[in-house]
Amino acid sequence: MKSFGAMLADYGGFGPGFNFLRIALAFSIVFYHVLTNSGHWALAHGPVLWFLEYSLVPMFFALSGFLITGSAQRLSLQNFLLNRALRIVPALAVDILVCAFIIGPAVTTLPLGEYFTDAGFFAYMLNIIGWAHFELPGVFTGHPVPQVNGALWTIPWEINCYIIMSVMMLTGVVRRAVATVLLLAAFVVAGLAVEHFTSAEAGDVSGLNTLFVGRGAQLITAFLCGILAYQLRHRIPMSRILFAACIAVALTAMLLLEMSATESVANRLVLMPVLTYITIYTGLSHLALPKILEGGDYSYGVYLYHVPFIQLAIMLGPPILVGTVVGIVMLILMAGTIVLCVAAVSWHLIEKPILSLRKRYSLAGRMIAGGEDRAVSGAKPAPAPTSNGTGACVSHAHQPLPASEIPGYGQNSQAQIDLHGRN
Repeated sequence: MKSFGAMLADYGGFGPGFNFLRIALAFSIVFYHVLTNSGHWALAHGPVLWFLEYSLVPMFFALSGFLITGSAQRLSLQNFLLNRALRIVPALAVDILVCAFIIGPAVTTLPLGEYFTDAGFFAYMLNIIGWAHFELPGVFTGHPVPQVNGALWTIPWEINCYIIMSVMMLTGVVRRAVATVLLLAAFVVAGLAVEHFTSAEAGDVSGLNTLFVGRGAQLITAFLCGILAYQLRHRIPMSRILFAACIAVALTAMLLLEMSATESVANRLVLMPVLTYITIYTGLSHLALPKILEGGDYSYGVYLYHVPFIQLAIMLGPPILVGTVVGIVMLILMAGTIVLCVAAVSWHLIEKPILSLRKRYSLAGRMIAGGEDRAVSGAKPAPAPTSNGTGACVSHAHQPLPASEIPGYGQNSQAQIDLHGRN
């Protein structure tokens, strides 16, 4: 039976199902936020569907923990952080500016003078640096969920994961599975202790509950599980039986547990490894993208823009969109189509051009003109031309700028993955 590592090697370093998985997770989140933003809060947090909130974003983080560990084992810290900044910040900044300067002024109930001078307007800009703010003054205030973009809650936790990875790179833990097991165990034990001795309802004055118990802590746990899965990739079997068992465990949890399980540390001991295995197995399976999605990686744009456009559809559409089953279907079709188009524009006009800067502005100044992407699989990368040297690595998850970092190389490059599994 082949291992995850062997499968990666067979596929040249990037599983054929990862692109499908990213877009499937992104649109599953669109569906879930259609429910919550259109007034179906009880349905979204009730039996069965609650598991979507529990699992979808953690699966993104597990996927990214798995995929970026190869790069972290090869890159200099400076280039790792440079690549992350170029990948995430520009598209995020444009999203924030579009919401603040186009959508907000168009729909706010306040006079524009008050809107642009309100403290909430300036606070919303802090999303660009990872300080989450969800509302703009006078915008969507009459909606069931009066937020411009609640999905941005994950951004600070992405930054936390980058900090964790940076420390792991500096200390060498990123190369040592035993050390990662100890780190993961320490994080979970700390969570269990905080969960037992503190109460979130009483007010998280110290921040310990937020850091070790809350939804963000769930993401860090999933991220660490993804890292460990990569480190042990040659020991983890690509097993249909094990995959089926993990699906059975997930379905059992979906049916027997409830929304409160989202902030239960004990549940994560079982469910985070299970979700991690399901995620990676799926990514290494043959799942082809629909033709319409093969032109680029639209998952980041879908994630960034879906909530604002769901809110716009609710505001501009007929009343039937709120509180009815028919409205759910209509919102999914309307918002999904519009968001996919916006995500395509974001990819081709912002994200893809920015990615081309990674080789040009590498801190090491190391560039090569070819080579195969083999970092994830553990196979030897193509050597850099003599004239460029063999210094510090440039790309995310690669030796000095392999072909996957060269603009136009292709959409399957694992180098372009961030913490949401996005290219």
